[in-house]
Amino acid sequence: MDVFFEQLVTIKKTAKTYLAYVLIALAAIIIMAAALWLFGNLAVIVVFLVLYGAYKLYSMLSLEYEYIITNSTMDIDKIVAKSSRKRILSFELTAVERIEKYRKELPEDIIKNALFACNGNEDNAIVLVIHPEGKGKQSVVVAPDERMLDTMKKFLPKYVAENLK
Repeated sequence: MDVFFEQLVTIKKTAKTYLAYVLIALAAIIIMAAALWLFGNLAVIVVFLVLYGAYKLYSMLSLEYEYIITNSTMDIDKIVAKSSRKRILSFELTAVERIEKYRKELPEDIIKNALFACNGNEDNAIVLVIHPEGKGKQSVVVAPDERMLDTMKKFLPKYVAENLK
């Protein structure tokens, strides 16, 4: 029997995101004002290009992550602006060496190069330390819901799955 499960996690907007919105708007206004002053009639084209560019930059700040489990393989995709999808990590759940609840006080070697595929400050965020064949150790921070955790437990090594209880 094949197992397939997916979960979508939306990244919440932070103060940095809102600051980026304001800076994009200010830059667009300044560029449009300069274009009107410098180019005269051609400024209309520049204004439309600047508005389009500002829209694209705004939409790039909308991030989501999708966790997909297909049999024993877990894939993590990054979705930008609900239109472009990129696979950022794919690994076998049997390659998970360690799993624990995410907290700021975790050892430096785990968090230093960790891939954050969630907000990080969520209550259900966990750290998966994986060691795929032929590669070094890698850490990923995810925020699976209960159904995703139950699906993951089926494929995790027994000694790792016991830490999820």
